[in-house]
Amino acid sequence: MKLFIAVPAYDRKLTCETARALLNEQGAAQLAGVGFQVSFIPGSSLITVARDQAVREFMNSDADRLIFIDSDVCWDAGQILALARHDKDFVGGAYRYKDATEGYPVQWLDRDELWADPETGLLEVAALPGGFLSLSRKVFDTLAAKYPERAYFFHGEAFQAYFHCPPGGGEDGAFCADWCATGGQIWLDPSLTLTHVEGPTRYTGNIGNWLKSRA
Repeated sequence: MKLFIAVPAYDRKLTCETARALLNEQGAAQLAGVGFQVSFIPGSSLITVARDQAVREFMNSDADRLIFIDSDVCWDAGQILALARHDKDFVGGAYRYKDATEGYPVQWLDRDELWADPETGLLEVAALPGGFLSLSRKVFDTLAAKYPERAYFFHGEAFQAYFHCPPGGGEDGAFCADWCATGGQIWLDPSLTLTHVEGPTRYTGNIGNWLKSRA
C-alpha cells in the first residue's frame, strides 16, 4: 500500500505537533512496509483550489489512498496507517473544535440511534471534517464522472473542482454531500484520539469515548 499525505498550509506554517506526528508516522510506515509520500500545498488563499491541487498530484502518482491532514492536527504514531487500512472509500477521524467545551464537527445521519458496524467498528455519518481523511481513487473517479462540468483552469492549469464552497457552507460539507449524492457512504473511525492545536493550547479528544459519555 502507498499513501499520499496532503497538507494544505495557506500561511506556510505547520505546528510543531503536526510536524512531529508526520515524522513519527513516516517511521511507522517504513517499519510496516507502507509507502508514505508527503505533499505540502502552501500559499493558496483558496482552500478549495489547494485541495483540488492535492487531488491532482495524488491522481498523477502511484499512491493507493489520499490522506488529507490539516496543518494544526496531530495524532499518535500509527493512526494514519490504521485509518488507511479500512476497506472503505471514504473514512476519517474527527478532532475537537478549538473550544473548552468538547464537541466535534461531524454531521450525523438522521437516525434514532448510533451503532457501529460490528465488523469494522466504524460509524456511518453524513459528513466529516477534512483534516484527517482517507480517500480512495474511486472517490475522485466517481465525482469527476458525475460532475464533468466542474472542470476549470486556474493560472493556466487544468483542475477538477472536487471542492467548492456553496453560500453559507464550507468545502468539507459540500464535498461530503457530493459524494453521498453519488450513492457513496462516509465512515467515521471513532477509536482515534486526535488533537487540534491552537498556539500553546491542545484540544485533545476521542469522539468514541465522548459519544459513550453522552449515552
